[in-house]
This record gives sequence, C-alpha cells and structure tokens, in this order.
Amino acid sequence: MPSAIIIGSGPAAAAVALALEKEPDWRITVLDLGLELEPGHRVVVERLASKSRDHWAQEDLLIVSAQPAAAAKGEFPEKRTHGSDYPFRDVGQLSPMAVERGLADALISPAYGGFSSVWGAQVLPFPEQAFESWPISRAELTSHYRSVLSAIPFSAAVDDLAEELPLHGIPRSPLPLSPRAADVACRYSRHRRTLKRMGLVLGQSRLAVRSDDCITCGLCMTGCPYSLIYSAADTFDELRSRGRIDYHGGVVAVDISETASHAKVLAREIGTGREVSFDADRLFVGCGAIGTTRLVLESLRRYAQDVVLQESALFTLPFLSIRSSGDPQVQSTHALGQLSALVTLPRSDVSPLHLQMYTYNPAFLDALPEMLRSEFARPLRTSSLSRLSVALGYLPSVMSPRLRVRLNAPTATYQRAPLVVTRDATSPDPRPILRALAGRLLSFAPRLDLWPILPRLQLSAPGKSYHWGGSFPHAASGASDFTTDRIGRLATWRRIHLVDAAVMPNLASTSFTLTMMANAHRIATESLSLESPA
Repeated sequence: MPSAIIIGSGPAAAAVALALEKEPDWRITVLDLGLELEPGHRVVVERLASKSRDHWAQEDLLIVSAQPAAAAKGEFPEKRTHGSDYPFRDVGQLSPMAVERGLADALISPAYGGFSSVWGAQVLPFPEQAFESWPISRAELTSHYRSVLSAIPFSAAVDDLAEELPLHGIPRSPLPLSPRAADVACRYSRHRRTLKRMGLVLGQSRLAVRSDDCITCGLCMTGCPYSLIYSAADTFDELRSRGRIDYHGGVVAVDISETASHAKVLAREIGTGREVSFDADRLFVGCGAIGTTRLVLESLRRYAQDVVLQESALFTLPFLSIRSSGDPQVQSTHALGQLSALVTLPRSDVSPLHLQMYTYNPAFLDALPEMLRSEFARPLRTSSLSRLSVALGYLPSVMSPRLRVRLNAPTATYQRAPLVVTRDATSPDPRPILRALAGRLLSFAPRLDLWPILPRLQLSAPGKSYHWGGSFPHAASGASDFTTDRIGRLATWRRIHLVDAAVMPNLASTSFTLTMMANAHRIATESLSLESPA
C-alpha cells in the first residue's frame, strides 16, 4: 500500500489531503502542531451555537467577541478568534527566532487549520497576468481551482468580477450586502461603463462561507459561533471522522530527509520533547511559507545563507461618503468583506490591485480618533460610522517590501537552529504604486460617493499581511539549488514535495489562499502519477 505524510494542517495541507484521499489505496499520515481553542472558550462557543441569537447571554458574547489587539501603538492589530490568541502563540514552532524590531513576529501558526482559523475567508483566483513568471499556466490550475471549490463552502455572485476572475464553480448565494455596500454597488451599476473604462471592476466578495445558514450576527471577524466560515481544520475533521487519515497532533517536524526507498520525518512531541520518526513513500510539506523555509534550511544544514521571502504587503484605507446609510451598529449584517474591487493603474504592467471593502465591525470604533470615542461625541460618532467604509488591500509581491530569512547554526546539540528574520534592504519602494492607486480612487469617488481619506492610508509592517511565499519558487528545471520543479521538489530531493506558498513564484494582489490550495492540489495530483521517484 503506497503511503504519504503531510506536515501541517493549513489550507495547502488540506488541499493535498483532498487530492490524496480520492485514491483509496493510499495510506495518509498527518503530522501537526494542532493547537486548538482553549476548553473554556470552546464551551462558550458551543453554548452560543446551541441557541438562537435572541437567547445569547451578554457575558458569553463579551468572551468570544474580543477585538484585535495591537502589541504596540501604531502597529496593525492582531486578530482574535473566539476571544483567543491561540493561532499566534509559540508552542515550540517559533523558538528560537529573532525578528527585526517593527516586523510581525507571529510568523508560524501552531493552530489546527493554520492561519485559516483566523482568516478573512476571501477566495479569489489569481488574474492571468500573475502567471507570467510561473512555469505553470493559469489554465493548468483551472481543474484544481474547481476541485478545491467543490470541496469547501463557497459563496459568490455572477457579476463583473467574474469576467476578470472566473468563478471556477457553482457557488452558493452571496451573503446579503449591508446598506452602505448596497448603496456603493447601486452607484457602480449606474456608472458601470464609465467606471470600467476608468479601470474599476466591482463585485461582491467571494467568501468561503456557508452563506445559506448565516444569520448576519456580525461576529465573523472574531469567530462565527456556528462555524460557518471555512477553516482547513474542517477538511481534516471530515477526513478523520471517516478514518481516511492518521492524524498526529502535538508534534513539530524538526528534520526531513529521504533515501532511495522512502522519505523520513523526525518530529518532536511538544509536551514531552520526545523525538519520534515517521516514514512514507512521499512527503508533502505544508507548514506555511516561513515554517517550510525553516524546516528545509534546517534539514539541509544550510546555515548562514540568506533566503528572500516575498510578501503581498497589506494596506488599509478608510473612505467617507456624503450620503448616510444609517447607523451600522444597529443593522444586522455580516462583517466579512462586502465588496471586491479590481483597480487597473494607468501605465502599469502589474496585475490589477485588489481591495476588499468592509462597512462595519466593532473594530472600527477602536480606530476612530479619540475625540469621537467619548460618550459626549455619540451623535457625531454615529454620523461618522453611517458614512464610513474601510478598504483592506494587498500589493502584488513585485511591488512589496520583502523579508530576508537566515538560519544560524545551533549552539547546542539539542537546540533547534535559530531563525533570523529581517527586512530586505533591496526591496522595491511601494510608495509610487500607492500614490497611483490614490489618484485612481479619487477619480472614482464622485460616481461612487466613496471618498478616500488619503492621510489615513496605512501600509503594514513587513510580515504583517501573512501573505508570504516564494522562498523556493517553481522554476524551469535546474534553475538553482533553491528553486523547485513543477511538483515542488528541490534538486536534492525526489520524494519530498513542498506544497504551500513557499513554491509560488510571485503573489498577486488578490487573496492568495485559493491559488495556494489549487497549486497544492495540483502538486499532489501530479505526484500520484509517478510510479517511483525519478
């Protein structure tokens, strides 16, 4: 019986599992840190899920709806899920690690489901232009986009966005728009031809959500009480319930290797420190781009060698409208992205920039100027919120700051090699593209009644987007020691496949999770056709 090991439980690992489990003769083992929500918080979530919204206790809501928290003033806040920070904790996967001051430091998630336990659920594919630097075409990913979307909940509308970014499946009905988003969508429809000529395509957000069961309670960004937002953990739960995978949680992989006959993983139990080994015919590494980079460098003993990691940098920009759409604090709506915009910049060869429009969640209150947060300013605060929207966007990796990763040699026999993460001094300057975007958004404003507050445009610190990749990119055969072939193999390995964003040659502005999953599904599918490693 052929066998495979998957390291990790994030979206890429889940996509590999979806591909492998269709082959009934394959034995699948999953090794994972697997940290889950604390029992106390889980009890509260289960209590909420067992009741209708009208019967939720206020004390329970206060526990599970904790808002994002910034480690320092001026930094982008770190999300919470059901009131917990467990997706960002260090249980052995980070230490020892030194991160340059000002950079995000929770770079490898220990969570069951990885960072999908706390994501925004956007599932857009990459545009055609993004694949120009890939040795794989978008057409080659089409069937894998479809396979992934058929296996996860997927809500979307057939709109202008689908002309640029195909749906790749039959979606559930989209979530209902908030009054503010509906007003913007109506204005776009009225001026559609002009706005498209100007470089704007607008549509409803595509979300990995069971939209038909949503009660629009507004808790999406802090954790859905009914678990309607997809997490990669859902895929593994389903496979575990059918006995299709052998899941080992509470372990961190510290070394991978292969022989002529099998691939091998050396893992360490988090609770005891005991080392255990596993072997299989094939090994699929999906630890997240930085986790995978660390594991590969450590396994190959490639110390004191810099590896550049690409990022799709995150930025936020608030908008005000002249027309009020009512107090969002009393409106029943979902808090995920409401609208998605693709903005084509003039005289630019980069793929369109993607912006996700949010119209309200309680975190907006914390971001308001202090004078508007006082009780005395309630009328003015309500008036402001009734006109406020916030766009969250990502720059393509070719226009984003980069990270530099180095693994230093361990100083003790049983110590893991320390990872050092710094800014890459040769990174491109993102300011020109942000200025061009600002000008384009100003030109749309009169027709959409959506006026960007440009002084509040904020680019996140490097690493904060959690959209990283490209440390071992797919490339033509034999390009370098640190490039991979089309099925994620470094030149030194035949049985070990890297499957997460570490192998993506570049990152588009659109959300990267769906493309990462489709590519991982492709790698696993193509590897099944290999009778024996070449």
